[in-house]
Amino acid sequence: MADSEKSCIFAAKNVNCLFMTAVDLRLEIAQQIENMSDSEQTLLRVLNYLRRLKGNDGESVRLSGDALRLWNRTEELRGLPQSWDGLGAMPVEKKVVVNMQKLIKQGVSADFQNWVLFPDDAGTLLLQARDGKASISIGTNSYSYVYDKNGKIYSGDKVRFSPSSVLNVIRQINI
Repeated sequence: MADSEKSCIFAAKNVNCLFMTAVDLRLEIAQQIENMSDSEQTLLRVLNYLRRLKGNDGESVRLSGDALRLWNRTEELRGLPQSWDGLGAMPVEKKVVVNMQKLIKQGVSADFQNWVLFPDDAGTLLLQARDGKASISIGTNSYSYVYDKNGKIYSGDKVRFSPSSVLNVIRQINI
């Protein structure tokens, strides 16, 4: 085989190697872009969540324990669609979510230790004591409550909403 033929075969192999390397590199880049895209989407979801953790004044909210548990549950219920129960239930109203989050931010984790949160078909949120002896319905401008304390029933209907007022009721129940 002449040197020129060897050179052509060597050049062809190198071109083929370069071509394969370029194809492999493109696949690797495409995979990295796809991974980066997934990472960016995850990062955006985290950033959006963190933005929602900021208060109306723009300051970060620090939550832990049961307060964080209720905050996360509020976020979960925020996304319920129309007819989430299959029977025409209203989605949770934005103002109700804001009210609930104001309540959580003003309280401490111990305030919420014995409480669970449910959606109501009227677009409100229902805080219920784990023992079933108390419930508080959080609405857009008001709240209602009922609880049994030592055999005596206490209640309030359409009480003007303020986080401190609801916390007072929660703390009376928790005693």
